[in-house]
Amino acid sequence: MIERQTINGKEVWFRIDPQPMQRSNPNTIPTEYFTASYFIEEPAGDQTGGEVIQDEEGAPRLFESPVAALNYARKRFEQMR
Repeated sequence: MIERQTINGKEVWFRIDPQPMQRSNPNTIPTEYFTASYFIEEPAGDQTGGEVIQDEEGAPRLFESPVAALNYARKRFEQMR
């Protein structure tokens, strides 16, 4: 999912992607997390070039819901700009 938002007068695009989890026990939840990326220019058709929100260790930060991912990405972007 890609959402366009205006932050401080600038357009920003956020992409939220599902990240399925491979578990040895399929009944272990959550079975899916979400990652967030942002773009300062409208993403191209292949949606490459965005900046992935990372955790403290440099890996993509995982969120339990798309709403949590989008909210965090927006707040993080606001802090950076």
